[in-house]
Amino acid sequence: MKNRLSLVLALMLLCGGVQAFDPVEYFDKKCSSCHTIGGGDDVGPDLKGVTERRDQKWMMRFIRESQTVINAGDPIAVELFNKYRKKKMPDQDLSDEDVLALLDFIKSGGQGLEKAIASKSALEATGDEIHRGGQLFSGEVALAAGGPACIQCHSAGSAGPLGGGTLGPDLTQSYSNYNDQGLSKVLTKIAFPVMDQVYAGKALTEAEVYQLKSFLLKMDREGPAGKGAQKKFVFLGLIGLFLGFGAIDLSWRNRRRKSSRPTIGESE
Repeated sequence: MKNRLSLVLALMLLCGGVQAFDPVEYFDKKCSSCHTIGGGDDVGPDLKGVTERRDQKWMMRFIRESQTVINAGDPIAVELFNKYRKKKMPDQDLSDEDVLALLDFIKSGGQGLEKAIASKSALEATGDEIHRGGQLFSGEVALAAGGPACIQCHSAGSAGPLGGGTLGPDLTQSYSNYNDQGLSKVLTKIAFPVMDQVYAGKALTEAEVYQLKSFLLKMDREGPAGKGAQKKFVFLGLIGLFLGFGAIDLSWRNRRRKSSRPTIGESE
C-alpha cells in the first residue's frame, strides 16, 4: 500500500512539474520578432487570417520544419521564402496539441499579446551611439547581462582587425534584410537556434539593442570588407612570417658562434 501511495505521489509531482503550453508566451518569445497578427508584414508575413488561407495539415508541418517543406519544392512555401528575402524560419519542436493551440491563438487575432512599441530609428543615431555599438559587437565593451560578444560567432563589414566568427551568418546586410523595426525586434527577442540558449537570461538592454542596430546600419552602408581589408590581412601575415624567419635566423647564428668558440684547454 505504501509503495502504491509513493508511486501516486511521484506521478503527481512529475505531472505538476510539466509546464502547460502557453501560446501567448510562445508566440511573443519565438514568433513576434518576425511576425505580427494584424499589424502588417514585417520580416515575415502578417499571420492574420492565415488559418483560413492555408490547410491546417500544411501549416502544422511548415511550422515544425519549414526548410524541409521548402527544399521539397512545395510551391506555396517556395513563394513565401522568396517573397520574404529567403529568411529561414527555425524549426519548432512542438507537439500536435501545441501547434493547434498556437494556431487557435493566431485565429483569435492574438488576444492577450502586447502590441509592440515602435523603437527609435537607427537613422537618428549619433556618432557616439554608433561607436558604442561597434564596441559591443567586438567585445571591447561587455554586454550588461553578460552575453557573449557578437563577433565570437558573426562578422559584419570591416568589424574587427581580423574579421569575425564564422559559426553564425555574416551580418553586414542585416539592417537591409530585417529593416529598422524588424532588427530591433530580432535583437530584443532572440529566437534563433543556439542563440536563444546562449542568451537565455542575458537579454540585451534597450540601449544596447539601439547601439548595435545603429552600428549594423553603418556596416550595411559601408558594405562587405573589400580587397583593402584582405590586403591588410595578407600584409600582416607576411610581416609575421618575415619576423618569424628573422628570429629563427638570429637564433641559428648565435648557436653557430657559440659552437665555433674554442673551449678551455683547446689549442689555438
